[in-house]
Amino acid sequence: MSLSRSFVAAGAATLIFSVSAQAADMPGYPRLPPPASIRPLQVDEFLSGWYLRGDLGYRFQRLGSASSDIAPDPIDNKIGNTVFGGFGGGFKEKWFRADLTADYGWRSDYSGTVGATGDQAKIDSYTVLGNIYFDLGTWGGLTPYIGAGAGSAYLTMSNFTTTPAGSVIASRSRWNFAWAAMAGVSYRLSENWLIDVGYRHIDMGDATGGPEANSLTLKKLTGDEIRVGLRYKID
Repeated sequence: MSLSRSFVAAGAATLIFSVSAQAADMPGYPRLPPPASIRPLQVDEFLSGWYLRGDLGYRFQRLGSASSDIAPDPIDNKIGNTVFGGFGGGFKEKWFRADLTADYGWRSDYSGTVGATGDQAKIDSYTVLGNIYFDLGTWGGLTPYIGAGAGSAYLTMSNFTTTPAGSVIASRSRWNFAWAAMAGVSYRLSENWLIDVGYRHIDMGDATGGPEANSLTLKKLTGDEIRVGLRYKID
């Protein structure tokens, strides 16, 4: 008896389905909407203009002057050029871009003369800058830009010695206000990667070192940089 009821139920279900399907094709019969497509979940921060960057370059360095607390001020002051590397991250919206960068300038040589003696030292530089940029349009995949930045420089003077018979003095460091102006051009290598070639002028302030009782101050350490970097767009 239960088996026969199963056959009857199955037949009834088949008949109802067949009638419904035929009725759906008849004029005036309301059609059911197609099932809604399932869209993947979209997370806003992965659809934004955030990017990461890394840079390498060469800095042509200059000094404004040098002064000592007690001894005569050094003359013929010279500071060597240096290479640097840095990284950062930022955000781009249409023609506007802003980022935060940190750079390290490898140790460079300083020398100056005081009468028959001379001062020598090594200078390291760390800079952290907040920067803004303005894109000037895109032609053939090339996007020129200009920009400016401001932040801090951390300058360390180490291996200070006075020749011919001076002893090596421990390193000393100081924080300064720093600013920069830059210009360059970027080129899109792929959907997420861009190469950036640019110029930056940076002013890092003063470096101080030597004996505590007779400090040497190297004033207005600046640099003109040639920079090559990569930007990775996080999308």
